[in-house]
Amino acid sequence: MKLEAGSLALQAKLSAILAKKAKRAGEFALPFERDHFPLNVRHAFAGFDRFALEIGCGWGEFTRALAVQAPETMHIAVEKKLARVITSGKDQKRAGIANIRYLVLDVAWFFAGVFDTSQFDSITINFPDPWPKARHHKHRFISSDFVGELVRIAAERGRITFATDNYAYSREAMQAFEGEPRLKNIHGAYLAVSDIAGRPRSFFETLHRNEGALIYFLEYEKL
Repeated sequence: MKLEAGSLALQAKLSAILAKKAKRAGEFALPFERDHFPLNVRHAFAGFDRFALEIGCGWGEFTRALAVQAPETMHIAVEKKLARVITSGKDQKRAGIANIRYLVLDVAWFFAGVFDTSQFDSITINFPDPWPKARHHKHRFISSDFVGELVRIAAERGRITFATDNYAYSREAMQAFEGEPRLKNIHGAYLAVSDIAGRPRSFFETLHRNEGALIYFLEYEKL
């Protein structure tokens, strides 16, 4: 997730790749230029009252539903797959939704330092790949360092929500969140819930529920 100081060449190469993707991603995509970071969304979109970050927006159906529910909120949607961002932007334009911007970004490559401190009133991590095989667990990006970065960019009393259908991953993520002293589990220590009232359902949530899977939501508030 976080590149070491000795990896400046790799950092520059990855930045160049992501900058090219951003230019191809459509009118609603944020540029990826390292000189522009850390990004202060509160200054960049000063006309909005609240700011939300979604990590892993997929095809954007959840993001669009949230944006319609909360037009006073600017929604920043992070997605690593360029094709999904392009499609999401086109669907957003057809729907006439103005309060979504996309960042083409693999958080396993880049995340630390991308956003300024105390930016987001809500942060959602939606059904990340659980990499269920033991030999692939190293690819999971939820860690104590990652959670620390989420806390840094969350606003005071900001809420962080993690959603998965994988029980083992929910427990692993919970260990990372519960170990962060600046976070409080709003349902009680080490507790998850199976649904959140009023929350739109993403494609992946609907798919998992239709398959009979249990859904685990972890919700934390920044103290």
